[in-house]
Amino acid sequence: MNCQLCQKELDAYSEGKLPDDMKIQVQEHLQHCKDCAEIYNLQLLTQKIINEEKVISPDPYLTTNIMAQIENPEVTDYKFISPFTRVLRPAMIITSLAASIFLGIMIGNIYKPSARVLPRPVELALIDDVAIEAVNVLSNE
Repeated sequence: MNCQLCQKELDAYSEGKLPDDMKIQVQEHLQHCKDCAEIYNLQLLTQKIINEEKVISPDPYLTTNIMAQIENPEVTDYKFISPFTRVLRPAMIITSLAASIFLGIMIGNIYKPSARVLPRPVELALIDDVAIEAVNVLSNE
């Protein structure tokens, strides 16, 4: 048996799914070939680590806490919220939002610019910018 065929059959060999004649050939090859034996041992070690990682150990405090709650059903941490409170809380939130918007608008309207508008000087009113800066002057023609 060559190394390539042996390495191909290592999974089936470790799971015990090979026919007897193929199983004997793989065993003999593993006894004589150190490279394939090392690969097989590495595969077994990897499988062992994976199997150990699958085991889950429960938290003892969690188990104790759950068992205590099962044995004593009267003790609960749930608060009773009255229907009046369930309706009143959203109504208070909406009312406070409306009041804050109203106050913001009122504070924004407090500032008014002065009603006295200063007149423009006559010199500035008579300036005709279009006539002073003609397109021909700007294009240097």
